[in-house]
Amino acid sequence: MSAVKDPETFSALADAVEASGNFVLTCHVKPDGDALGSLLGMGLALNQSGRDTVFYTYDQVPEVLSFLPGTEDVVHDLPDPLPENTTLMVLDCGEPHRIGPEHKRLVRQARRILVLDHHLDSGGFADVHPHCISYVDHEMFAAGALVYRLLEELGWPVPKEVATNLYTAILTDTGCFRHSNTTRDAFEIAGALVERGAEPSFVAQKLYQSFPLRRLELLGLVLRTLEVRCHGQVALLQATPEMFRISRATEKDTEDFVSYARCIDTVELAAFIRESHPGQVSVSLRSKEWVNVAELARLFGGGGHFHAAGFRMAGSASDVRKALLERVEGLFEG
Repeated sequence: MSAVKDPETFSALADAVEASGNFVLTCHVKPDGDALGSLLGMGLALNQSGRDTVFYTYDQVPEVLSFLPGTEDVVHDLPDPLPENTTLMVLDCGEPHRIGPEHKRLVRQARRILVLDHHLDSGGFADVHPHCISYVDHEMFAAGALVYRLLEELGWPVPKEVATNLYTAILTDTGCFRHSNTTRDAFEIAGALVERGAEPSFVAQKLYQSFPLRRLELLGLVLRTLEVRCHGQVALLQATPEMFRISRATEKDTEDFVSYARCIDTVELAAFIRESHPGQVSVSLRSKEWVNVAELARLFGGGGHFHAAGFRMAGSASDVRKALLERVEGLFEG
């Protein structure tokens, strides 16, 4: 297993964890498997070590992730002010605003901030808090793997509940070990977590074989919007408020719809444009090889990874689709 990229910072972060006794753990809004799995895995380990730990997310836990151990303890409101000497630990998120509307208060009231992340657009916490230790590894395939490395650094045990969360984090952020970020370390850490009690078949069933009927009804409507542009290299899908009304689905039911566009053999760049409520649009971007979708997303105020990113903006799905195509078509000219 390869060594951490910045051992000095990683060691300092581990020392800060050891020295802290009161934690609030959080992650980015709209938590996915890596964000929530990292938060819960770290949080349960902290609880086991005797620390006072609060699990906080601004948004509700997605239904598909409700099987994860510890989700019953996730809260969506925090006391004001935070308890004295609170350490704010942020998982899978490197920009303060991405933890939600409470970010300014949480940053201001925290005694110390610790960050574990792997996104390309990380680094904002150190700019707004004098006592921040931020460990970011852009090459790491999942924040959950960084949590596993941290627990190793601390010498703490990894019981089944922690292993299940961290395995889920790795499985989802590597796309079931299909994405280009899948490395030898991904398999080695996943294997170590299986040895500690994570059950691959159970996790896979909960994640990929437990969908409500409304998701499939919405997917059928979305697939009818498939459009291929730029000589087959760009594919777009779209969901409108009317589709959500007809199917009675929610935006949580659209997880990974973008993959249906990316799976086309000629496609390099895929986009799923979702307008779940009138005037509120979110876009998921994926690429296979050379397009840096994180850079593309930043043009619209978003961010993410080289091959997986997204953004939100006001407007209609059709307007956002038009604006996105204007940017995208320039990438494929010639």
